[in-house]
Amino acid sequence: MRTGSRIVIAIVTLVAGIFLAAPQVSAQAVSYPTCDLPESDADALVILNEIYPNRYSWDHTDLTVAVRAAPNVGEDYLVAVRAAIASWGDILDECFDGLITVTYTSDLQSADIVVHYVPYAGGSVFAGYAVCGANGCPNILVRSEFSPGQGIQDYTPEYLYYVTLHELGHALGLGHATNLRESTDLMGYGWIGAAPDPLFSQCDLDALAYLFSWALEGGSPPGPGPSNLEPTFEC
Repeated sequence: MRTGSRIVIAIVTLVAGIFLAAPQVSAQAVSYPTCDLPESDADALVILNEIYPNRYSWDHTDLTVAVRAAPNVGEDYLVAVRAAIASWGDILDECFDGLITVTYTSDLQSADIVVHYVPYAGGSVFAGYAVCGANGCPNILVRSEFSPGQGIQDYTPEYLYYVTLHELGHALGLGHATNLRESTDLMGYGWIGAAPDPLFSQCDLDALAYLFSWALEGGSPPGPGPSNLEPTFEC
């Protein structure tokens, strides 16, 4: 009886050990982005942080955007700039379930990103630019009007909306499409004079998932220094 009891106890202990060691069932990991957007005709998108170390990078994902406008600008143009901010916020919510956000703020001092709308800025050289550091982009500039004699038609509010979308893409860390002149991706130049097609592509959001992978995977942001990112993200 004593020997048999030992055998029974040993078997029970072994079975208990097996049950105790059994892996717990966990929720299925979510793969981001969760949205299904139109494909891009870009070959690849440049990753700005790889080209400019310690710039065009973020250590947080709840980004705020303010607008500083020149005096006496048309309200419809201001609405267009704010609509571009809202559109980025909407697509990020759709694709990242609130893990990466862009929201408008009226507080210029605390904003992560500041869009300066200066109608006549830049001469005939550019429609907009984004000069960003690490964890801040206070210097996005967009314009809409050209001096008489330049032969360039002033932008409509709708077109200013597209330009602002493009520059906000840079602030988030996206560079241009590598086939810049041909691509109608938001980050290309092939749509100049018309509209991006599509407005947001799957490649745009896939590239942002790559840039913010540390946050989407529950990790820590990369520290200062040279980037470990690839120079381009293949579409």
